[in-house]
Amino acid sequence: MANRPIDGRAPDRLDQIETDWSLVFEPAHVVLRYAHAVQCYLHALLPNKDEAEEVAQEFFLWVSQHGLPRLSKNRGRFRDYLKKVVRNKALNFLRDKQPGSCDVELLNVPAPEETIPDQEWLEHWRKCLLKRAWRRLEEQQNRAPKGRYFTVLQLCTVHPKEDSRQLAARVSSLEGSPLSADAFRKQVSRARRAFAELLVNEVAKTLDKPSPADVEEELVDLRLMTYVRDYLPIRQRGS
Repeated sequence: MANRPIDGRAPDRLDQIETDWSLVFEPAHVVLRYAHAVQCYLHALLPNKDEAEEVAQEFFLWVSQHGLPRLSKNRGRFRDYLKKVVRNKALNFLRDKQPGSCDVELLNVPAPEETIPDQEWLEHWRKCLLKRAWRRLEEQQNRAPKGRYFTVLQLCTVHPKEDSRQLAARVSSLEGSPLSADAFRKQVSRARRAFAELLVNEVAKTLDKPSPADVEEELVDLRLMTYVRDYLPIRQRGS
């Protein structure tokens, strides 16, 4: 069975997936897509749980009302821009609460990439993109249930020590129809490719008109390359 298209059209190659940068200018899109990553980052910046939640809610309200007015396509990666905006919101909160405090001074220092808050931001940004890819895969299966891509890949993830025969039996039990081990393996192979396409697409959406090299660099930075490496063009795998 052919892979389901990502947005109504199946790309011939993963490096040909297009993105729509204009989506990040839509307030509702920003809140829905990145809310979890923003909340987790604020919890890393502000140890007080209630304060982190307060700033998060203020940020979401602000974005809903004003969008991201200073966002520009030439500002670089969207995740870096959004991190800076969220960090500034946390800084402003601390300034209003405790003018001149040490916490404010520490938060005001440009954080090197290896600091804990930045590690948290990258990790939760990574999880956010993975979650979006899983959700898209589930949506594909809902549109074409016979594909079973979401089901078989989830079973492989939840039961990594089971073989194809055991996992095929689980699918048969869930759906009430027989599935051979060979058919299960084929489904998994197709599901992994579909998931890779979706994940690349999600990453590309956070970059402005990215080249294949730009997308690959972001995948490496976010430790997502392992999910897609086998499905990238040969020229990229060998570079």
